[in-house]
Amino acid sequence: MQNTMSTVLTRNLPALSSQALVRAAVLAPSPDNNQPWRFAYRDQRLTALVDPRRELPSDVGSMFSYMALGAAVENACIAGRESGYASQVEFVGLPRLCPDDEAPRPVAHVKFIGSAEPDPLFEQLDKRCTCRKMYGRDSIPAATLETLRLQAGSFFGARLDFVTDRKQIGSLARLVAAGDRIRLEYEPFHAELYRQIRFTPQEAERTRDGLDVRTFELPVGVAPLLQWLRSWPRMRLLSRLGLTRLLAAPSAQAVRASGAIGVLSVTNASPELHLTGGRALQRVWLASQAERLALHPLGSLPVFLAHHQQMGGSLLLPAHQRRVARIAEGFGRLVPNVANRSVVMMFRLGSAAAPTVRSLRRSIDEVMMPAEQRNPR
Repeated sequence: MQNTMSTVLTRNLPALSSQALVRAAVLAPSPDNNQPWRFAYRDQRLTALVDPRRELPSDVGSMFSYMALGAAVENACIAGRESGYASQVEFVGLPRLCPDDEAPRPVAHVKFIGSAEPDPLFEQLDKRCTCRKMYGRDSIPAATLETLRLQAGSFFGARLDFVTDRKQIGSLARLVAAGDRIRLEYEPFHAELYRQIRFTPQEAERTRDGLDVRTFELPVGVAPLLQWLRSWPRMRLLSRLGLTRLLAAPSAQAVRASGAIGVLSVTNASPELHLTGGRALQRVWLASQAERLALHPLGSLPVFLAHHQQMGGSLLLPAHQRRVARIAEGFGRLVPNVANRSVVMMFRLGSAAAPTVRSLRRSIDEVMMPAEQRNPR
């Protein structure tokens, strides 16, 4: 009887548009706006695939890619509910067949079934964006923080903790800056960062991905300095002189000027839970937008914690291994609730003016799989 009723309800619902689902999905955040996704749609089932060619070298076990796909999946679920459809998400997470395999591989199937009430967060999908401006230090109401915790906690294995004590926020600010310095001082990660930065509006429009330098909200004259430091020998010289501390100082300042710092974690570092973490992060972000709060992800610290915890720092230089070990120790003292859990993202939260520029997205045609490939299993 339940299956029959579901069929009847589905027949009375409007036809789902694959274009609308994917248009909503690609509004999701991704690391450095790398947009590591492809999509296929057939028989009211949307398949989200990860594109290995767009993954970041600093990522650990595709952690951030799975999170990005999770956020995209959650957006698609929200869009489906706007048309009256409930959804079922099935994790697939097929591994690469070999290290050099660059073919997109399925991560999750989203099957749309009827029926469901519209999601109140739908209207926030196209408003959500990263805001890197300085925030106000005003405290955020406890009721608002609890609302955000409940959004994260609605996903099995996910939990959101907040740091609101000003002294503790200051200590976290120093750890974030220490993580950002590693990204500047280690040549492969420096190359990755500059691969993602778009220094002109024309370049940003041409690729429609990456980090438009205007979204950094930099003071006048800093963007040319940043571009000058694209040269690794120049950055290496600054590193040897200890001047990367100055480059990371704005990160610490931004963290200190926040109403709260969020720490999103999952039970363990499995790909499925990283996908779940992405779904949780997206709902928290959308709910923050609904509360008129700005949010800025702080990805360096979580990814270097993962390098330390999951890989023993094996891909880092010895000096950076020691620094990451100190970061992990200090973080454990400041946020003891995440002991034995996988930190998937940190973010700063607060009140701020709207961003000057928003990141672009690739076209729907570019991320949809060709017709002959639209039946991934």
